[in-house]
Amino acid sequence: MHGARALNKQLPRRLYRRTEDWDFFSNNPRVSSRMLEAKIEAVTGDVFQQDKLPLVNGKGYVYRIISKDTGEEIADFMKTPQHKNLYTVIGGIRWETLEHAKRSYRRILSEPQHSYSRYAKARRDLARIEAFEGKLKKRSFRARDVPGSFTRVKVGWVTP
Repeated sequence: MHGARALNKQLPRRLYRRTEDWDFFSNNPRVSSRMLEAKIEAVTGDVFQQDKLPLVNGKGYVYRIISKDTGEEIADFMKTPQHKNLYTVIGGIRWETLEHAKRSYRRILSEPQHSYSRYAKARRDLARIEAFEGKLKKRSFRARDVPGSFTRVKVGWVTP
């Protein structure tokens, strides 16, 4: 998983952003998209279709599952990037790391060919991550939060 849902999974509730679709990385996005479409249609009937869009950088495609009636996007599948620290496992599901998401959003913001909606989402999501990280950097511990066997010294908490 990547995108807004991956961020929502790792950020506090106050930093959530509402999202309607699901974003997936896959080693074979076309096949994964077809498989999910078939599973959804087994329950709902033939109301969805697959849509193929070229990526802005020209290196591959995004395979989308969309509603035939409304055009509403249900899921996106992209080729899994070959980056270290791409995902973290939470509850047995691989979620895109905040670090990888930050790199992706910064790349989007540095490239003028992205659409305004993509640019605005990237700016907003990057701000959510940075707000969260700023909170972590400023975090301090109260004496009552530290177990009794520790003592406070000028440089931090140490064991006696």
